[in-house]
Amino acid sequence: MQVIKFTNVSKTYKNGTVALKDVNLEIKDGEFVFIVGSSGAGKSTLIKMLLHEEVPTSGEVEVNGFKLSKMKRRHIPKFRRSLGVVFQDFRLIPNMNVYDNVAFALRVTDVSPRDIRRRVPYILGLVGLGSKAKCMPEQLSGGEQQRVALARALVNNPRLIIADEPTGNIDPELSYEIVDLLNEINNVGTTVIMVTHEHDLVAQFNRRVLTIEHGHIIADDSEWRQ
Repeated sequence: MQVIKFTNVSKTYKNGTVALKDVNLEIKDGEFVFIVGSSGAGKSTLIKMLLHEEVPTSGEVEVNGFKLSKMKRRHIPKFRRSLGVVFQDFRLIPNMNVYDNVAFALRVTDVSPRDIRRRVPYILGLVGLGSKAKCMPEQLSGGEQQRVALARALVNNPRLIIADEPTGNIDPELSYEIVDLLNEINNVGTTVIMVTHEHDLVAQFNRRVLTIEHGHIIADDSEWRQ
């Protein structure tokens, strides 16, 4: 079953920049896919399409059964709840502790306090932060902050995790740990899409790799080595 489908997708911004050109892509339920490419290749636009932050100039994007080009505004929150997103800059709420940063993702969707008390400790344990629940973000290392961001992305039990340069702001030795954690999450059935420029990191994992250049997918490899 397809989680993501791009059909003849092109994107030209108002300033004339052509970001994507006639992209066709299918990603199936349960896959782990790296997206690599140089700066300006089109990776960011592709991610914005997946999040419905941008819509195609032409073509159709389908994610988790939602046809995004035709989606009505009132359906966007429901669609986004089917995703978990991890960003390079963590985006934690600085005046909330670890527990509340993760719980916040549930509270905004009206999950019951009882379910929050059950779900949050479980997810924090999953990412190795069970003992850090009362810590503030400033008390954590970069790698720990990214684990909090990952816990927040996971807590709604999304069908798809989108990780946009999740290792970009952490030490190289911690990068493997974050990707290995995403790998474990994928192994229990969650589809994972990860954008990265770290080719050495990608080479350590036997996963599908999409390479984007000048708005085109120029390679689609089931196993990739430099």
